[in-house]
Amino acid sequence: MSRITTALIAVIIALLVGMWYTTSQMQSLSSELKEITQVANQQKADLENIQRQRVQAAALDIKVTQELANAKSEVERLRTDLGNGAKRLHIAASCPKLPETSAATGEPDATSPRYDAEFERNYLSLIERIRQSETMINGLQSYIRTQCQ
Repeated sequence: MSRITTALIAVIIALLVGMWYTTSQMQSLSSELKEITQVANQQKADLENIQRQRVQAAALDIKVTQELANAKSEVERLRTDLGNGAKRLHIAASCPKLPETSAATGEPDATSPRYDAEFERNYLSLIERIRQSETMINGLQSYIRTQCQ
């Protein structure tokens, strides 16, 4: 064999080794690209899910805040109506019978049960707290149902 033939064979062998190395590197890079693409797609899906949950939570927050405001305004209307006499509180109560006296007038000494202003304030405060609590509990239950899956 001549030197040219030997050189050509060496060049061909070097090219074959180079092609084999390049092909293996391309396969390695291709598999890494697939893995990175899968991770990126998963992260994109996670971000979309987080965004959807944020939108749902914001909508739920607006709804619950509006319900709280409505409950408060309802109690304020009741307070105003009680204050100006448009509505009255009725109490299911009875007074114990007083012992019979020898009064000659024949009129009973006892009057119907009444409440004072402090009772009214306490009643309205309790109503307001109950409505706030109910609204908050319902809001938390909705949050758990929609967000904590």
